[in-house]
Amino acid sequence: MAELPRAAARLATVAIGLVAIASILGGHAAGQPKLAKVTVGLPTPPTAGTMWFDLAKVQGWDKEFGIDLNIERATGSGAVTALVVGGGADVGGGVPDALMNAVAQGQDLVAIWKLQPPGAPVFWVLARKDAGITGWKDLKGKKIGILGPASATKYSTDLMLFANGVDPSKDVEYVNLGGVGAYVEALKAKRVDAVGSWHDPNETVFKPSPLWPELTALPATLYQGDVYLARRDWVTKNRDVVVNFNALLMKTMNFFLDNPDKAVDIAKAKIPELSTVDRDKSIQTIVVLRPTRSRTGLFDVEDMQKYVPLAVKAGLVKGLDPAKFDASKHFLNDYAQAAAAKLK
Repeated sequence: MAELPRAAARLATVAIGLVAIASILGGHAAGQPKLAKVTVGLPTPPTAGTMWFDLAKVQGWDKEFGIDLNIERATGSGAVTALVVGGGADVGGGVPDALMNAVAQGQDLVAIWKLQPPGAPVFWVLARKDAGITGWKDLKGKKIGILGPASATKYSTDLMLFANGVDPSKDVEYVNLGGVGAYVEALKAKRVDAVGSWHDPNETVFKPSPLWPELTALPATLYQGDVYLARRDWVTKNRDVVVNFNALLMKTMNFFLDNPDKAVDIAKAKIPELSTVDRDKSIQTIVVLRPTRSRTGLFDVEDMQKYVPLAVKAGLVKGLDPAKFDASKHFLNDYAQAAAAKLK
């Protein structure tokens, strides 16, 4: 009879051991791999037009791709680029110019996703027809309203002017208007001949206005828009994670663009910063921005190479020799292509 307590004790010991092993294995025993932590740096707070990463996080889509997504905010693309360089973020939302400026300073950065489709005009110049403006060359000798001297409304215009043989430092006069609200009145009063704008105000400010038929719309197709960039060493060491990150971005972006009503409802319910946004206006924002959001993340590398000398000429990039810069080594398509194949 003494054997029974000892047998029971041995069984209890085995059971405790099995529980401990199951506890150590955790999710791995259930076929759940360990998540890879990825920190993405973003230059602005979430808005209806820029909330895809926040959307992915609150929906748990990151975990579907083996990623634990963390979001860090910094003010401006330059600050985000510095965050990536310093190791504070694995991936950052920036612009090609910030990447190339970092490369000129000895940092080896690469871009793994292009936010805007190649050739899509994110910025425009809207010019008065009665000022005789039908093309970019006609802006010579004219006054152009912009948001400010450091605004992309100026830089995007500079690029197109240089490409069309017009020197913006000599041949045009920029007028700082400070905000889109002043654009319509400045054009009506003929204080300026044209304004540097971007896609959304074209749709929501100018097209509903009686002024629209009187304007020539010139697309600033040379401006390259935003990219997601990272350190080359991190990308090389974490290829599978980068492919999964791109796949996550691709899935989320397509949901965001195809289901703006659902995206806004999720945001209002789950993203605190967006809980009070106007639903209808937010949906319309996404609809308007659709043409400026890439579903593939791919670069036109040849177009990027042509952009480099213009960016240097316009002062967007400094300290870089365009003849020695190989765009194909810094603007990479293979990760987005692998992500697309993964989602098929």
